[in-house]
Amino acid sequence: MNKSLIFLESSVKRKTIQSFLGDNYVIFATSGHLQELKKSGIYNLGVNLESFEPTYEVIPGKENLISSWKQYLKREKISSIYLATDPDREGEAIAQEVVLLLELSPEQYRRLLFYEITPRNINEALSKPLEVNSNLVEAQVSRQVLDRMIGFCLSTILQKKLQAVSAGRVQSVVLKLIVEREFLIKSYEKKKVYIICGICQIKEKKATLKQINDSGELIIYKNKNEAEEVKNKLGAIFQLVNKKEEQKFIFPKQPLITSLLLFEAKSQLGFSVAQTTQIAQKLYEGVWLSAKRRQVGLITYPRTDSTRINSGFINKAYSYIQEKWGKDYCCFRPIWEKKEKKSNVQDAHESIHPTYLEYHPEEIKISLTEEEYQLYKLIFNHTLASLMSPAKVNKITYTFSNNNYLFATSERICQFAGFLICSLEIYLSTYNVKLKSELVNFSQLEAKKIEVQEYTENKPVRYNEGSIVQELEKLGIGRPSTYNTFGRILLKRNYAEQDKKGHFIPTELGISVNKWLQEKFGSLINENYTASLESELDKISQGNNDYYHFIKNFWENFSRSLKKVY
Repeated sequence: MNKSLIFLESSVKRKTIQSFLGDNYVIFATSGHLQELKKSGIYNLGVNLESFEPTYEVIPGKENLISSWKQYLKREKISSIYLATDPDREGEAIAQEVVLLLELSPEQYRRLLFYEITPRNINEALSKPLEVNSNLVEAQVSRQVLDRMIGFCLSTILQKKLQAVSAGRVQSVVLKLIVEREFLIKSYEKKKVYIICGICQIKEKKATLKQINDSGELIIYKNKNEAEEVKNKLGAIFQLVNKKEEQKFIFPKQPLITSLLLFEAKSQLGFSVAQTTQIAQKLYEGVWLSAKRRQVGLITYPRTDSTRINSGFINKAYSYIQEKWGKDYCCFRPIWEKKEKKSNVQDAHESIHPTYLEYHPEEIKISLTEEEYQLYKLIFNHTLASLMSPAKVNKITYTFSNNNYLFATSERICQFAGFLICSLEIYLSTYNVKLKSELVNFSQLEAKKIEVQEYTENKPVRYNEGSIVQELEKLGIGRPSTYNTFGRILLKRNYAEQDKKGHFIPTELGISVNKWLQEKFGSLINENYTASLESELDKISQGNNDYYHFIKNFWENFSRSLKKVY
């Protein structure tokens, strides 16, 4: 019997899919791109600046792999060739590279899209094979050439002017954000403001009472001495004068997109962007479950900007939630479904969620590394939470008097857990909710100390890997497949460093590079222009623009700026 041949990107994914399909299929892995732009011509761009035709060459080390495939195709009788590289622009371009390098004719191959590595999804893809999407390929080529033009040209100039290493379309905007945040912090430090706090001990818990006015608003002092004068008038005893209760709802977050997963993994688990990206890819491609004696893809494709979840999974999730906690915990019209979709969302595939609800994290923990288990549990619980009812809390505000000055503190007591029950310990802490009140049966509190503190609630904070990715997503800059690179590049180039908490701090070199880029190429290296380039790439993906006109227009504008600098 003639066999079918499938091309993937990952060798790990190959093992998982092979276990589903059996011996009638032969699977090869490209291990990423097979070719790259040549370093030739003006600025080593590898692009003819008259026709804008790019020139490619095989990536060193891939020649033998391609040769072995060609020999296999000559030697064996293959009934069908399927290109099942990753379901995004880059995967589409790699599929096209296979076609070109193996000189396949259109009738020899078809495209498969695997959004999750499950028998259902694989069989569904095989039953409905597609053509290679030329628009996506063209968009990816446009991105490669665009990044080469900006990166190589600006890097060449920077190396001469500042002895700096590199610049890049998104990399330099990320540096700009980090530098501007640092200047904002320093500016804030020059105009510190202060509040007065009473620190009280209630059993083993600490309660902080903050000074308020008659309307319940926090009193902020511009002058520290003024605050100290008020503090000196206060006694140790704070007398309860009012207790106000309000019903509040806390809504779960939307399903996981790449930027949100990276942020949550950093916040909850302390994982770096690179760490989360690597583990999520492994969970998607397949993990050997010893109890099941099979390789299983545990989550859907981890590079996505869509909150969409298929109806089949949603129905299974509702059944799971009802069986475990009851129908009241299901939210059949989640609030995130009603939000207007952002214009820059590609929506090519679903949100990141588990492929099988029957594989509960605790039940397969033995088959996972500790890091895989922690990330899978986060994805599992977050997905369920996004489909669950909001939590209902009772917000209690306590108002105290001390020498005719008012102070207040509050607490949020859980009345109905809703989605919080998915990961109670983590979510109670995240949303500052308590299961029972800690401020009961008292008419006054005694302060252990009264302090004048710097007011930091609106103080700008440095970006970490998670928050910078969220900022990029909000600005429409970069794409899920590239989020894991920017921070590492800045650290490698010595443009930024990280403190003990993982926050980015620009170096003197980074500040100098950003200053020069903004002076000379400020119209190019900024959030709005970079986001507009992403939108243009999206238009090419949708067939509403083309490579030639996009790159030609960009180069004509960019080259004029280059001439002013040289």
